Amino acid sequence: MKKIWNLFVALLLCNAAEAQYGFDITKDQNTGQTMYVGRCTFDDLNDEASFSWLTTASNAYNPDPLVVEELKKNLPSCNLIIFMGTWCEDTQNLLPKLYKTMLLAHCFTNYKMYAVDRNKLSKENEQQAYGVTMVPTIIVTKNGKELGRIVENAKTTVEADLLRISESEGKPMQMTTPASHVKTGVEPNAKKQGAEDEEADEKDED
Repeated sequence: MKKIWNLFVALLLCNAAEAQYGFDITKDQNTGQTMYVGRCTFDDLNDEASFSWLTTASNAYNPDPLVVEELKKNLPSCNLIIFMGTWCEDTQNLLPKLYKTMLLAHCFTNYKMYAVDRNKLSKENEQQAYGVTMVPTIIVTKNGKELGRIVENAKTTVEADLLRISESEGKPMQMTTPASHVKTGVEPNAKKQGAEDEEADEKDED
């Protein structure tokens, strides 16, 4: 009976862990360092000791206070969709600045963040739905419209770029349904087209 109870508790703990983490924890094949893949939060990043770059760099960054005051009027009504790579130098440069700016602008609950691997793929292929091919990519949306993006690096500063984007009118979001990961690197439509081409070739030979 005790063994059954212990097994039951172990299963509960496993299920709780799966519910808590929407991302995979793996190793970067290039460096051997810890790498996240999937949807995560800033708290998740702070929980990993090897990601100390987030706290260190954010503490050192001082956004323009005048711009931050303006951001407080606009950014909380927007949503941020963040794609990043824990292995990526551009991410390690930009993300801490975004983190600090979001905290100061009182905009820290209305975001989704996805970590991608070195192939720029997230756990559920979310990057495909948003047309993301480079990281970091910060997408600002509001009322079903995409207002703009910051891709890889800020044009001026993170806070200035966010202010400019948050004040824009935007355009309707155009999203595609994420396809499941294909290890061959060939998209389903490409496979279908390839099969059709082969069938046409066979008919020509006949």
